Amino acid sequence: MSPHPDARDGQPLCIRVSLEVIRIASLLVPGERRATWRDRWTAELWHRWQRRDALALSGGWSKRGIVLWSCGSFPHAWYLFRTEYTMDIIWHDVRYGLRTLWRSKGLIAIAVLSLAIGIGANASVFSAVDVFMLRPLPYPDSHELQVVWITNQERGWTQTSFTVPDFLDLRDESRTMRLAATRGGTFNLSGDFDAERLTGHYVTPGFFQVLEVQPAIGRAFTPDEARPGNDRVAIISDGVWRRRFGADPDVVGSSIILDGAPHTLVGVMPPHFWYRYPGPDVWAPLAFTGEETRSSHNLRVLARRNDEVTPEQAQQEAQRLIGQFALAYPESSAGNSARMETLHEDVFNEGFQAGTMISTVGVTLLLLIACANVANLLLTHAAGRDREVALRIALGAGRSRIIRQFLTEATMVAVLGGLLGVGLSVLGIHGLISIMPPDFPRVHEIGLDSRVLLYTAVLTMLTGIIFGLAPALQSSRLNMTDTLKEGGRGGSGTGGARLRKSLVVGEVALALVLLVSSALLVKGFARIRLADMGFDRSDVLTMQVLLPEEQYPDSTVVHDFHTRLLGRLAALPGVEAVGGTDALPLQGNSMTYYVLEGEDFDDMAQRKLTSFGYLLPSYFDAMDIPILRGRSIEESDRAGATRVAVINQALAERHWPESNPIGERIVIGSGSREIVGVVANTRAGGYAGDRVMVFFAAHQSSLQFMDFAIEASVPLATLVEPVRAQVRALDPTIPAYDVMPLDALIVRSMGGDLIMAKIMSAIAIIALILALGGVYGVMAHSVSQRTQELGIRMSLGAQRRDVMSMVVRQGTILALIGIVIGTGIALGVTRGLARFLFGVSPFDPMTFSGVAVVLFLAGLTATFFPARRATKVDPVVALRAE
Repeated sequence: MSPHPDARDGQPLCIRVSLEVIRIASLLVPGERRATWRDRWTAELWHRWQRRDALALSGGWSKRGIVLWSCGSFPHAWYLFRTEYTMDIIWHDVRYGLRTLWRSKGLIAIAVLSLAIGIGANASVFSAVDVFMLRPLPYPDSHELQVVWITNQERGWTQTSFTVPDFLDLRDESRTMRLAATRGGTFNLSGDFDAERLTGHYVTPGFFQVLEVQPAIGRAFTPDEARPGNDRVAIISDGVWRRRFGADPDVVGSSIILDGAPHTLVGVMPPHFWYRYPGPDVWAPLAFTGEETRSSHNLRVLARRNDEVTPEQAQQEAQRLIGQFALAYPESSAGNSARMETLHEDVFNEGFQAGTMISTVGVTLLLLIACANVANLLLTHAAGRDREVALRIALGAGRSRIIRQFLTEATMVAVLGGLLGVGLSVLGIHGLISIMPPDFPRVHEIGLDSRVLLYTAVLTMLTGIIFGLAPALQSSRLNMTDTLKEGGRGGSGTGGARLRKSLVVGEVALALVLLVSSALLVKGFARIRLADMGFDRSDVLTMQVLLPEEQYPDSTVVHDFHTRLLGRLAALPGVEAVGGTDALPLQGNSMTYYVLEGEDFDDMAQRKLTSFGYLLPSYFDAMDIPILRGRSIEESDRAGATRVAVINQALAERHWPESNPIGERIVIGSGSREIVGVVANTRAGGYAGDRVMVFFAAHQSSLQFMDFAIEASVPLATLVEPVRAQVRALDPTIPAYDVMPLDALIVRSMGGDLIMAKIMSAIAIIALILALGGVYGVMAHSVSQRTQELGIRMSLGAQRRDVMSMVVRQGTILALIGIVIGTGIALGVTRGLARFLFGVSPFDPMTFSGVAVVLFLAGLTATFFPARRATKVDPVVALRAE
């Protein structure tokens, strides 16, 4: 026999601590009652200690034991918990649960599948959210890395890049951070192989030191290599090293041809190294001549804070220094200030943040629908076990024992659903990666790793508790006397029916939110994808060519190359027209200030903004863009001739709504241009079709980069190799890249935005199926529970159509309530989608009403089959069964 609690010798630690808790708590009791209160709770503790073995079989603790626990006797409570939940008892619950679930294996299989879909979708999306938003960037102490921007409230700059002098001054005077500058670049790699276009960065020599990442082979740039003439060095990526140099470990020191000039290879970066976007191939040093001005903003500035420097301190210093530069150079920098953000915020910007948030909310709603579905199925499963539960209660099982058994079974269902969900998440992750554009950073890191598995495990346990509580609590409140009576019908209680109907209403409401959201996204992108852009993109092949300044130093040789290439391409069989531009549709949008002739260009109040582009002759012909007045850009529009411009209809209507603009002049920063033509509006500059645009002659400028548009009457795939061959014939060191149909180029450009529409559409379809399954399940169970009632109605003369109408009406009422509630929720949710909706209101009435009708008809269909079964009830058989 264990010692009395008053005898301290040999007592377990939990008992001694519990006695001390009782003693301290008794101090709060008035003096005349303190001794009685302490003796009573000490006796209770002794009683519990003596009956600790019997407690495990009794089915729960007394109210006094719970009060004792809540008073602070944690060690004692833990001992009781440990005694009750022995491994033998847990194993008993599991074995009993397996036998119970197996008797309803069909219903449980549907529950497991529903849960697996919800968990698999959440795991898939979390794998991307974790990589994009939760993990630090793959640089040492990446939280210290920040990007510095120039701001200017007077000019409307919220963030713009640095000029070279501003960067150099900030780098030299900063005491809180180390700085480096970068500029994006493209390179033509040539040699004893086909020329290849590579992407990369021009960087200051301290760039890799600021990132604290060094080449895997070789070295970083030295300060001396930032001087003109010493900058013919390069660092290549691991991919280029393996693809072009066969992973030769002795490649450092060898010579490579970049943009027609030999460069010494000084390093190879580690595998998967990236900065800002995936797959940079080449890094070259930024060499400053000292002649750069404070008006040319073309540098991105990267900073690493010094130790013990806070972001606020770094921001204050940057603002102070940029403010000083603005005062020192007011003609170019007046009003300038600075803003800083983390490198993570710069890479994964607001678009990423909004997209991941919307996707997370979407899959969470989907999981809630799945949990409601599973809870409904388990309620149905529990409804047939009322007599079993009542019998166990009669034999002494407490409420906690019943709840524990049901939660054990729910956890088993959740574990099975989680395991299957992990398998489905592999497919989901693969599908998610397949729809992501190639320029998304860190995509190669998305996968089923330990973090995703841990998230899935926690989610599985939580969902098991969420959907397991409903049947557990419902069964634990069972009326034992009524259930054990002869003819007692378990599972027909109104409380269970109300709960099941409420879950169905919730499923329909959440499904409507997801359907409306996906419909708005799809409708917005359909307007872009299917709308008339003002040109024919079905029969146009595109190609891009970059002429390095080293090989083509002046406009004469550049124009000669473009002219000869246009002639060669036009001579290919099946080619009808060839043109060129500095930016094909949706590939960029350059803006410039302009005034009309007679206005003061220096007066900011008179300046207006317009999109602009440079064109080679026949571009409008190749794109089938109608010329409304005047003429197009022609071959004669070259250097030395009158500088010309072609405007679009929107610009003509802005300034000359009642007159002909041909012959008028428009003034931009580089001078005055004569308007020689008006063309139809196009979406070439972006998503908006009514944007004002002006086009200039490419031969009256010097553009190393050019996009070519080739209209053809033959299959475009047959022209890919001939087009590349024509470029090689002119210059084998110049690669033709991104040779693809214009339609494919536009779709690729919209790839990042289309992701949301694709993800939400998939989630919404799954949600609709689960919600309809919930409606069907509730109505089917309702019909099975009302067999006697339906038999009586039909025996008293009710027609089959009356019975069917009654059942259908019950189901459609649930669907209508869910639609009304879901509409109210959706009105608040869709506001967050506004940035992804192009030309579509987040409160579009046609979308809301259309989705509501579709969901109502789908719910009506789900109700039809149980209603049809109800009409086949034989009254005689139904009454005999009772």
